Amino acid sequence: MKKILSFAALLFLAIIILLPKANIYYSAEEALSSTHLYLNGERVNDRLLYLDVRDASLLLDSMPIGTIEHIRIIPLIFFNRATITSLNFSGEFSSLFPGGIDYLTFTYSLLHPLSIVIEGEGGFGPVHGEIDLKSQRLEIIFEPSQIMRSYPLLLAKLHKSDKGLVYETSF
Repeated sequence: MKKILSFAALLFLAIIILLPKANIYYSAEEALSSTHLYLNGERVNDRLLYLDVRDASLLLDSMPIGTIEHIRIIPLIFFNRATITSLNFSGEFSSLFPGGIDYLTFTYSLLHPLSIVIEGEGGFGPVHGEIDLKSQRLEIIFEPSQIMRSYPLLLAKLHKSDKGLVYETSF
């Protein structure tokens, strides 16, 4: 029994190490292009257990809207996580989002296969939410803060609920 478990663990580890993480990233980037969002100029490094993407420019069509310092993608098959670190908005987009985003984490687990959990923090304070894959809905909940009042364009997209300030949309 020990040999079977050891073999299964080694097989699982080999699958994760040999997983074409860069190809998965480029496929996700191509899927993102359908929303007219593009990542440009990034450096992609395939590590053994994860994928690192550094210094990406975020474009909406061909207009630069920000920069991303670091993205780490951990594809463990049963549990997957993507963390975006230091998303700073440029130009007129900096007036929409207070202080950029410090980090934003997307977590997918086979224990909850129909949802992706979102956690983050930025100049607006903490944020959490969920992407419901079955109903194709996105819900992001912001904790109300004094800084948010300075951004009426952002507040216009949110509605109040007992959970906080909520952004909801369908895709």
